Amino acid sequence: MNRARVLSILLAAAVTGACGGAESTDSSPTAPSSTPSTPSSQPQAPASCVPANLRVASMQGTAVTLQWNAVSGATEYTILVGSTPGSADHLSTNTTNTSYSWTARQGLQYARVQSKCNGAYGASSNEIAYTVN
Repeated sequence: MNRARVLSILLAAAVTGACGGAESTDSSPTAPSSTPSTPSSQPQAPASCVPANLRVASMQGTAVTLQWNAVSGATEYTILVGSTPGSADHLSTNTTNTSYSWTARQGLQYARVQSKCNGAYGASSNEIAYTVN
């Protein structure tokens, strides 16, 4: 095989990421690629899997009801309530409904909701703050 043909094969292999060709005269082994090629086994929620319009539907004493808009394809929702923004130290529970009622602690609270689509949770809804007296 002439040098131009070998150079052509080597350049093609380098450009396409091939590891040696059938016509290669080099018999030394090549190292495997360091780039992982296994797909993630974790399901991914679509970008549209985000509840919208989270709001306090009612508050009577310490009885609080949150509501939000339904997410197409959602199989459940997780309600997260905490004492600081982004936390869930007061409540973390699941429901298949687009509202949830419970007896809340007194004081300032922050709530958000996540929906589960395609077996994975999407991003959180808008976070709201409210005070229970």
